[in-house]
Amino acid sequence: MIKNILILILIMFSGWIVVNYFNIKLPMGNSQEIIQSTTTTIFKQKEKKEEKKFSLNKKQNKENIIGLDILLSENRFYDALSFYLENNTEVNRKKIENYLYTLAKSEPNKALEYMQVFFDNVPQSSVLNLMIKTHIAQGDLYRAIELIIQAKENTVSQMEEKRFSEQLREVAIQYIDKLMKHEEYGHLIAFLEEMIDYDNSNGYYSFRLAQLYMKLDKVDEASMLLTDLQYDEVYAQNVKTLLQSIEKENNGDDYKYAIALKKYGDHYAVNVYLNGTPFTLMLDTGATYILLDEDKASSLEVIRDDILLQTAGDDVRAKLCRASRMSLGNLEISNIKITAAPFKRDQIDGLLGMNFLKQFTFFINQEENILYLNPKKKIIKDKGLQ
Repeated sequence: MIKNILILILIMFSGWIVVNYFNIKLPMGNSQEIIQSTTTTIFKQKEKKEEKKFSLNKKQNKENIIGLDILLSENRFYDALSFYLENNTEVNRKKIENYLYTLAKSEPNKALEYMQVFFDNVPQSSVLNLMIKTHIAQGDLYRAIELIIQAKENTVSQMEEKRFSEQLREVAIQYIDKLMKHEEYGHLIAFLEEMIDYDNSNGYYSFRLAQLYMKLDKVDEASMLLTDLQYDEVYAQNVKTLLQSIEKENNGDDYKYAIALKKYGDHYAVNVYLNGTPFTLMLDTGATYILLDEDKASSLEVIRDDILLQTAGDDVRAKLCRASRMSLGNLEISNIKITAAPFKRDQIDGLLGMNFLKQFTFFINQEENILYLNPKKKIIKDKGLQ
């Protein structure tokens, strides 16, 4: 009896537990309401996560922009550059370029240092133009010219190349005038020679160098440059005037040798004898040695047969020879070196080069077609011209 009562109590207690459990876990209402409530909760939680993610991204972007501004405002350029290299955007690039532009007004030397570093890392930026302008403003025209040439050679736009060419000419003139004003003639000669090598098609630099040589009484050097320029379309008249002034100062009375010249087109030529054989050689200040057509050089002693001559077209194989005797007009020379190479030109057998001309002070009387020469040092037959 007692056992049955205990079992009944146990059953009732278990039932009470079950009823209370479901009252706690299950909401009131039917199953459809329960599902709808659960789904709504999930979507709200997802929306909150997306909003939070968007807010974080927006905050991070804002911090990036503010971070670069702060670095630049604190003049932490190298940190700003590192930041830019990690966040390479046009907006950030413009910010750094504007910072450098502003800095150049107050601290140009520091700005130029930063510009060079930035350009080394970001060569496609417009900072090179800013560097050129800053160097010009600082009076460092030579460095500005170097950068203009660099920019000109790297541009792919014809319009930009033309712009840089005009700027190069303008700044070069300023630099030449500056050196002339301060009488820095050594630097000026070196600069003009550099520019002639860089652009030998531009007669301006050759003409300015000839003017400078005239000023320094280096008539021979001026004459050589002017002779090459006398048919230049731009400077022909000015060259003629200078050559005439040289001729007036040097009427030939002070020169030991007077050699008759022939005119072939735009060039002068002279009759010479090599080991007794007559040849016609054209004056050429650009040739290092006297040159003779190899087919006409059989009477010459061969010193070397493996030299290369640099020409406008290509390298040419040649022989280095020696003539035991050379004469032109009333001048006679012993043991002079001559190159033998292919040279085909009507009525001309070769070139009278600088290993001859550099030994003399000379000028050309264009009206009378006479080459006047004075030896710079005594010519000894046994030694000859090298």
